[in-house]
Amino acid sequence: MYSLLIPTPIGPLYARASTQALQSLELLVLGEGLPERPNPLLHDLAQRVQGYFSGRGETFLQVPLDYGGLEPRRAALYEEVRRIPMGQTRSYAQMGRLCGLSPRAVGAGMRACPFFLVVPAQRVIHADGRLGGFAGREGIKHWLLRFEGALG
Repeated sequence: MYSLLIPTPIGPLYARASTQALQSLELLVLGEGLPERPNPLLHDLAQRVQGYFSGRGETFLQVPLDYGGLEPRRAALYEEVRRIPMGQTRSYAQMGRLCGLSPRAVGAGMRACPFFLVVPAQRVIHADGRLGGFAGREGIKHWLLRFEGALG
C-alpha cells in the first residue's frame, strides 16, 4: 500500500492507494508520524488537491477510486455525488431518488464515505437548505461550501 500526507488550509489529508486506485482520503486533526510511501497516483492526487484549494475548480473525476468491499449501491451513490458541480448542492432526497436510496441511507453513505473531498459529500444538504451533519465537522462543511461558492 502507498500513502501520502497532503497539507491543506483545513488540515492535513492522509491518502492511501494501491497502484491502481485511491483507497481512502481522510481529513486528520494532526498529521504527524504517519508513514508515507507515495506513488504516481498519490502525487497526481496531491496536485489536484492543491489545484482545488487554489480555486482552479478541480473535480477529481479523473482520480480512480477503489470501491472494493463496498456494496454496489453505495459505490453508485459516490459516483453520482462526484458529478455534482462545484458551487452547487443537491439534497439527500434528490440523491436518494437518483440512486434508489432513502434520504437517510444517503446521509449514512455520506457519513461513511472514505474519500473525503474526492467524493464531495459537502455538496449534499437537506432540502430546506440546512447543511446537515458532516461526521461532526459541520464547520468544515460550511467552510468548503462557502469556498466553492455554494453559500453566500
